[in-house]
Amino acid sequence: MQKHKIKYLLCIIVLGFVSCGQVTDGNRDKPAWILPSIDEPDNIEMVTWNVQNFPKSAETIDRLQAIIDSLHADIYCFQEIQNTATFQRMFRNIPDYELAVSTKTSMLHFVIAWQKDEFTALSIEELFEDNSYYFASRPPLKVEFRWNHEDSLFIFNVVDIHMKAMEDNTSRERRRNASQVIVNYLIPLNPTKSAWIFAGDWNDDVTTPSGQYSFKPILDNPDKFMFVTAELATDSRYASYPSWPSFIDHMMITRALFDAYEYSVVITLLLDEIFPDYFEVISDHRPVMWRF
Repeated sequence: MQKHKIKYLLCIIVLGFVSCGQVTDGNRDKPAWILPSIDEPDNIEMVTWNVQNFPKSAETIDRLQAIIDSLHADIYCFQEIQNTATFQRMFRNIPDYELAVSTKTSMLHFVIAWQKDEFTALSIEELFEDNSYYFASRPPLKVEFRWNHEDSLFIFNVVDIHMKAMEDNTSRERRRNASQVIVNYLIPLNPTKSAWIFAGDWNDDVTTPSGQYSFKPILDNPDKFMFVTAELATDSRYASYPSWPSFIDHMMITRALFDAYEYSVVITLLLDEIFPDYFEVISDHRPVMWRF
């Protein structure tokens, strides 16, 4: 996909966002942040989003609920859900969605949310528990979906992932070992025919020597796996972790989805350009969307 396509979509999203802060009836001090939807009926919109120790502030819940509901993506992969009970209560006010919540980690949980009329969850499980050390003691959360679109028989797997952070050699080695675990798991499942999306906070940039080392087992198999977000990683304007700046929130797909990628859009949602207090209220990461 060409860069001008990314910038064109970004322009549409930002121009829509900047004009849509509305106020609630009877309370002009509390904005009802209504943003334009990114949902297109004939495509799948998937968003990965590290929401940094949710809830980050007293304002996080109302603001995040409004953003999620407005954007109305088909599937959200969230990381760093510290308070899962509060997160699930928030989603009771967004009734279009069902949730899967990780249980194999004691903190910084995963949540996958999906539009329940659009998708059926065929199975839910947590992967690689025996190798959880490599995954920072956070076994990835996997949901197998069927897309209930017209006569579609499309079945695909979504895995929410949060790799080990930090730049020391031990942390890089743990990310590399985690990448090898993923490769060893997927290759016997025939990635040419089996559709998988690994989305989340990978805590390294595929364009740097560190990331190329961390993800070498995946990058060494370009005929089987692809980071659809790699095209964004070379431009700091689209950094998913802008304080560094770096692009560390990736989506990796198997070959079964390579054709879908050719006609897709991948973009960082620059919500901080809409909300000046975004990094204080919501997260230090920006959400990243893939539409295919």
